[in-house]
Amino acid sequence: MKGAKLTINLSALQSNAKYILEDVKRTSTKKDSGVIAMVKNNAYNLGLAKVADSFYKGGIRFFATTSIRECEAIRDRYSDVHILCVNPNTEFDFMREYGITATLPSFEYIQENYEKMRDISWHIEWAGYMRRSGCRSEAELRNILEFAKSKGIKIEGLWTHFSWADTFDKEKNYEKERDEWIALLKNITKDYSFNYIHSQNSAAFSRDGILPNHTHIRPGILLYGYYPHDRYENDKITPSIELSGEVISIIKLSAGESIGYCSSFVPAENTFVAVVNIGYGDGLLRKRGIGHDVIINDKKYKLVSFMMSHTVVKIDEYVYMEDSFDASEKIIRVNIENSDVKVGDTVYYYNKELPLHEFTKKGVGSCSEQMSPLNYSTLEVEYIR
Repeated sequence: MKGAKLTINLSALQSNAKYILEDVKRTSTKKDSGVIAMVKNNAYNLGLAKVADSFYKGGIRFFATTSIRECEAIRDRYSDVHILCVNPNTEFDFMREYGITATLPSFEYIQENYEKMRDISWHIEWAGYMRRSGCRSEAELRNILEFAKSKGIKIEGLWTHFSWADTFDKEKNYEKERDEWIALLKNITKDYSFNYIHSQNSAAFSRDGILPNHTHIRPGILLYGYYPHDRYENDKITPSIELSGEVISIIKLSAGESIGYCSSFVPAENTFVAVVNIGYGDGLLRKRGIGHDVIINDKKYKLVSFMMSHTVVKIDEYVYMEDSFDASEKIIRVNIENSDVKVGDTVYYYNKELPLHEFTKKGVGSCSEQMSPLNYSTLEVEYIR
């Protein structure tokens, strides 16, 4: 009996990177446009080293993460890439030694730390509607730029993150924050120049292509093979993961007989169910569970119960023959033998036919929410090309 399995397709990651990079260069008006690959949180929990290698082979030479430790790991692999730490920090000696591009979040920050900031490349963060960090007015931005110039601090870039890019709401909040950002860029670039201007995650790029005055996009989930919404869907983006379990038993349930925690599934009629060796303890979101499809032998079935280490799939219905125990047992055996589902069959929760973004549309959670909890301690993990 095999364990539940996560399969990660490195070739898909490489081809996605190549395609998106080519698409940006093809559509941008900037000569040196490109892609900053977001690889935070262990590359969305798919494995930083192998994912970064795949993106590098796809042509990407700029990476972004929130973690100093991940910045160090990327630099140890490559001497010829740019690395942006998007979280503000004060590890000045480390950033100098490792050649890390750092985030400058406020005028107060540069006033307090300017003596330690020399010989580091800085990208100023604009707070926008996210407001988790970054300067919050054009006046503050100009103060930073003038102060940096007077102290010999190297400002190479300007960036923000759109908080509404994944959402299509009646108030058009994404359009508002985008247009305010574009207006800011138009004003500020009259007086200052930047080597790097970037704001767009996968969702924003999918909606608008690369925006005016931008040199780079900063995608995550598109690189991993999934769509934040349907504005960019095409056959060039390839899903990168398969998540599967195995049928460990087939159970016959009479009408009214339950299975699972607190009788979570009670059939109204006689039913067969398959028990599969994967559950929320393996990192599968509960919302991905009950009521949603899995695939067994190229056929879709519904999940009906969800446990820490198991899920239950409704596979067939059966009928008792009159009141004869022997007859009913006979028909049960016949149905099991003729069933499309057997013990040992593979059950797919994610693959090309069941991509993460399909469940995002159904309200399960964003693609990154579905990827990041996957449990490498309990899953059998395989990287393939």
